[in-house]
Amino acid sequence: MNKKEKVKLSRRLTRNLGLKIVSFLLAVGLWLLVVNIDDPVVRWTFLDVPVTIKNADVITNQGMIYEVLDGTDVISRVTVYAPRSVGENINKSDIVATADMNTLNSLNILQVDFSVPKVGSKVSDIRGSADSMRISIENKKNVQKVLKTNVTGDAPEGYVVGNVSTDQNLVRVAGAESIVNRVDSAVINIDMSTLSEFTSDITTSVPVRLYDAEGNEVEGSTLTRNPENVMITIEILSTKDVPLRFEVEGDPAEGFGLTGVVASDVQTVKIAGRRSALNACNEIVIPPEAIDVSEISEDMTTKIDICDYLPENVILADKSGSMPVNVTVGVERETTTEYTLRSEDVRLLNIPEGLECRLDGLEEEYTVELTGIRSAMGTVGESGLEAVLDVAAWAQEQGVRELIPGRYLATLQFNNPEYTRVDRPVTATLIVSGVTGGDEEE
Repeated sequence: MNKKEKVKLSRRLTRNLGLKIVSFLLAVGLWLLVVNIDDPVVRWTFLDVPVTIKNADVITNQGMIYEVLDGTDVISRVTVYAPRSVGENINKSDIVATADMNTLNSLNILQVDFSVPKVGSKVSDIRGSADSMRISIENKKNVQKVLKTNVTGDAPEGYVVGNVSTDQNLVRVAGAESIVNRVDSAVINIDMSTLSEFTSDITTSVPVRLYDAEGNEVEGSTLTRNPENVMITIEILSTKDVPLRFEVEGDPAEGFGLTGVVASDVQTVKIAGRRSALNACNEIVIPPEAIDVSEISEDMTTKIDICDYLPENVILADKSGSMPVNVTVGVERETTTEYTLRSEDVRLLNIPEGLECRLDGLEEEYTVELTGIRSAMGTVGESGLEAVLDVAAWAQEQGVRELIPGRYLATLQFNNPEYTRVDRPVTATLIVSGVTGGDEEE
């Protein structure tokens, strides 16, 4: 390019220079506008953002405890202003709301600050629907409570709940003094309807509940219990219905006798225990020493606690600590009647094989005095009273292993009814000989 052509080019570039500068500036502004339109500042809203308390030891180190009031530790709405490219990467978990205990004022209000550490200064602004938190401050209190057990519902049919044991028997309760003062009891609740399929012992974990004196559950954000859960073992026992049997001791007053009627307002009881213990128990026996009828002359009623006489490892199915029953023993006036019997009517029973037996020493007719209560004596007639001698039984009572021919003194037995007695024993000589005969031993 020659010199003349260069001059012409220079003139063209500098011609309308001001207009060209203005055009350049407009182009730059237009570029900036386009960039801003592509990534504008946008409002982003996040709901229910939790507040973290800092420097809580300012309170706790003084033996005090605080509680957030009215749910003010959750900000219902937080709004973040940030460029679209920034806001698109912000989640609720990135929002940090903090309240510093050092900002506590005389009204127990804390200032809440917001930030998004993830993006730092790229956020244009951040605001919450509330910017403060309300708390209450009280003395902290600690108590211990004995753990109680509350069992509701029933075990499967044929079973009952036995002992309930826990791995802890004390619960430590801590919290604001006003709340801890309301705690009256620490309880574990066991609902057997949720365990109805179990027919053997159960071991499980159960939460500890706290209740006031009226049975209302006590709760609070500051309230803690240690332990929160305890391991329990629930004993499941089998059940069985068994009758009661009563025995008595002593003799009524002279001229009176027992009727044999021992009546109770309870005839059977349901007991519970391990299967082996129940198999060994078919009745509950009330021993003689529990019912002394000495010198009574009319029906006697006494109260007996069945629980005092349960066998070892057996309990009442309803787990009652006592079960008093009224027991009545019948008594009647006695009478004495004299009966005349014949010696030839005495029957000899169970004579050993190879021997012959006969009686001697009885008069052809002899008298027997029978004494007993009137109701029993009325069933006896002269023809109904019979004398017998069971030779085999008599020999066994005498300790005779082998009966040999000879003469023996024996006492007759009579078929007198129960609750009557022969006043004087009737004896005779039992003569034993061999079946083939021969001399008798004198």
